[in-house]
Amino acid sequence: MKKIIAVFLCLVLLLACAAVSADQVKSDKVSIGKISINGAFDLQCGIPEGYSATPITVSPDQIIGMFASEDPSKPVMMLSIAFDETYSDVERLNDLDDEALNLLEETYTETDPTVDLSYGETGYGTRLLIARQTGDDVVNYVDFLTIYKGYFVEFVLIPSRQDEDAKLSDDDLRMCIDFLTDLDFVPVAEGDGSVDIAGRTFPAVITGYDAASNTLAITLRKQVFVEKEAAEALKIGDTLKLGETEDEVYALETLEDGSILVNDETELRPQGDGTFGVYSYEHALMADLTTVNAIVPDTAVFADGIDPESLEMLDEAKIYTAAEFLAEMEAEKEDGVGFSADNITVTFDENGELARIERIYVPWQ
Repeated sequence: MKKIIAVFLCLVLLLACAAVSADQVKSDKVSIGKISINGAFDLQCGIPEGYSATPITVSPDQIIGMFASEDPSKPVMMLSIAFDETYSDVERLNDLDDEALNLLEETYTETDPTVDLSYGETGYGTRLLIARQTGDDVVNYVDFLTIYKGYFVEFVLIPSRQDEDAKLSDDDLRMCIDFLTDLDFVPVAEGDGSVDIAGRTFPAVITGYDAASNTLAITLRKQVFVEKEAAEALKIGDTLKLGETEDEVYALETLEDGSILVNDETELRPQGDGTFGVYSYEHALMADLTTVNAIVPDTAVFADGIDPESLEMLDEAKIYTAAEFLAEMEAEKEDGVGFSADNITVTFDENGELARIERIYVPWQ
């Protein structure tokens, strides 16, 4: 665990004279970044009225941001969320025993023996370790610390450095607790970070379900295309790379519609945008993009256009709830029916959360 108070004090001194734009102030919850070391989450928080957020660090294992008011007499706040491998199996600070809590307390007292330590909780009952540093009857800072899913959440509040008489009030402390109460770890699909999934729909293959974490393993795919110049320049003896395969060209034929037939089985069809779509035996050739472990929210919708037993096309897609869909996944393991198919699309919402899975009928399934 890394204490941020020293870094915070230095930043406040550097930014004390910086103007805060009123149009940056947001009253609704906003995303302050994504973390993805011990599960993937979109961090969302409400910005206190009159405040704006300044990101300092945003990485898969740590987010640091500063909150300053347009009123220079108001206190300044800093939030740090950082993963700690030592606490990777700790769900909340509430789960630590007295010995473990004492170790956390020592990280404060070793640095500042005069610090006053106490405990509180958020509006949802999450325990908070509160460190208060006071000198000459003036509170120099208050540091709130908690743990969620192995991530240390630290929120530091200091009086304005532009007002020598500024003090922290009970309302200021309540504002911090309210902030931490409203701080949301919104689960998002976890992949390798190479593909932006938010708000997008992908062809996909579902490869498994983990009940313990309530996650589907989903391989996202894309259709394979060839650039127009490369397609039209092909000649016998060339090597044609399509997705993950490479084939030597031994036969070429240009069809009436402008498509190019390669080796009597692969068809390159012009798309009108300077590319040729690749088809094999009338099927669009697909390539894997990435595999994500997507948490299944209760709000997700699952639409099946196929009868799961006969595999015949339905006149109207059947809509499943999340629980019903997962039951179908379990049935698939037992008797071979369910949602297993390569004609599936998955849609993620604007936060990267799984929103919809749909299976459509195709004659070759």
